[in-house]
Amino acid sequence: MRGDIAPEELGMTSMHEHLNADMEILTRVAKQFGFPPPPAEMLTLENHNLAFLRSGAAIFSEASMTAGDIDFTAAELGFFRAVGGRSIVDPSPIGIRGDVTQLREASRQADVHVVCATGLYTAANRPDEYAGWTEEQQHELFLRDVTEGIDGSDVRAGILKCALSAVSADAPLDEVELATLRACARVSQETGVSVHVHSAFPMTGDHVLRGLSLLVDEMSLEPGRVVMMHMDSFLRPWDSRSRYIDSLDAVKSVDVTGVQRVLDRGVTVGFDSWGSNVDLLPQDDDRLKALLHLVRSGYDGQIVLGHDVTQKPQGVSYGGTGFTWFPALIPPVLAQAGVGEDAYRRMTTDNPARVLAH
Repeated sequence: MRGDIAPEELGMTSMHEHLNADMEILTRVAKQFGFPPPPAEMLTLENHNLAFLRSGAAIFSEASMTAGDIDFTAAELGFFRAVGGRSIVDPSPIGIRGDVTQLREASRQADVHVVCATGLYTAANRPDEYAGWTEEQQHELFLRDVTEGIDGSDVRAGILKCALSAVSADAPLDEVELATLRACARVSQETGVSVHVHSAFPMTGDHVLRGLSLLVDEMSLEPGRVVMMHMDSFLRPWDSRSRYIDSLDAVKSVDVTGVQRVLDRGVTVGFDSWGSNVDLLPQDDDRLKALLHLVRSGYDGQIVLGHDVTQKPQGVSYGGTGFTWFPALIPPVLAQAGVGEDAYRRMTTDNPARVLAH
């Protein structure tokens, strides 16, 4: 964001946070799955609402958006620096991504490197003016953002962001999103910039593998250029909490089979929802259990970490943990399990440097 740096200058990196971002577009996702907007009085940025807002409701709260608040963003970056952080990747696509010159100023104030994105989100959740854009139009825009600058600025995108979705477990992937995936792959081949792919409920592991196959097999993209985000969200079925509560005999655990199938394609995966209070997602103990197993199985060279912080109530400035949680949570657990410090360094320093280098 403040110009090119050498990979070894990145330091400890969170690979998934949303800075200076307008998440209003995600209210479409909530409405798509039948979540009605909460009452207005529950959406104000006041102490008595903060816990509720952190549960995911903040996407309905204009007061919770970080876009335009340079001071807030700089402060949160400063808290990250205080726990050893040096760089953050912001994968906000067009429509969520805020003014990149404001983000650059926050990066400068906090002295934390920020890598921003270009790309488009799911077909149903992208700005209306990009509806119907062809693969070629998207390719031209993304290439310009990477090689020249974003929105007329000299801030160049350092990653490519695309998103996959499916309306049900047996639905096909959306052709609109596949066009974005192909456009990102082409720009990656031309520039070396990595492709970061969003996936989420109600997708399945098979959906993820189909998208990955398009990138790696059909488009011949080098697997090391690909990050499959949110793979920690596939550790438990989406309805596992209700099924666990419903029966005294039900056992709560995690299943890493799907994540390993993705890892075995040679790509990098994101465990990037640490500290989330969203009920649909696995809890941190689930992530820790799976992460420890994967590290012991030799996959620590293909994992990156993040929190997916999106709004002000999650920030340290409002009593949350912001970007500081996984640096406090993970190292002691790995140490207690007898895992050396090298594994954590790979996930937070070496792997980000490898993925982001171009």
